[in-house]
Amino acid sequence: MIYGYARVSTNKQELDIQVKALKEAGATKIHKEKISGAKVDRKELNTLLATIKAGDTLIVTKADRIARSLSQLEKMVTDLANRGVAVHIKNMGLFTAESMENPITKLLFQVLGSFAEFERNMILERTQEGIKEAKDKGVKFGRKSKTHKIEGALLHAIQEVQKGTMSQPEGAEFAGCSLATFKRRLKEYRQQEGTTN
Repeated sequence: MIYGYARVSTNKQELDIQVKALKEAGATKIHKEKISGAKVDRKELNTLLATIKAGDTLIVTKADRIARSLSQLEKMVTDLANRGVAVHIKNMGLFTAESMENPITKLLFQVLGSFAEFERNMILERTQEGIKEAKDKGVKFGRKSKTHKIEGALLHAIQEVQKGTMSQPEGAEFAGCSLATFKRRLKEYRQQEGTTN
């Protein structure tokens, strides 16, 4: 059987391009997951490795889909090859127990694997540099804070708290919200008004 494995690092990324390439390469069963390659416990990959058997082929589009380093890649491919599984890394070639015994093939594998690791490290470095540069320019990362309309009973309660005629728990009760929510809205109100009382 020909198995495919497709992986992206985050839920925001899509698997379609990898899946299409794996199908075109002959994969009949494709394991897919959205998880960082840094995670050791990758459920779909672990299931695939436990299922695949001698005579089967594993196809991946790139080496970094299954491994984070050359040593990790070499161990995985060698282990699978020793079990009689052929490993087809689309941008590197097809590796079997016989081919991995050939010194030239093994050297080629290590050279290509080194380039794949280097490429991954360069992408990571460029990403980190880009984030740092963006932060230096004042770009904010993370979720945008929501601004809430402060009106009606909530506004009245906040104004009473500001005047000192009502405590914060009393204000929360009057506004019909939790004390934590009331404190957040009070903080927002003070920021908008430029007060700290």
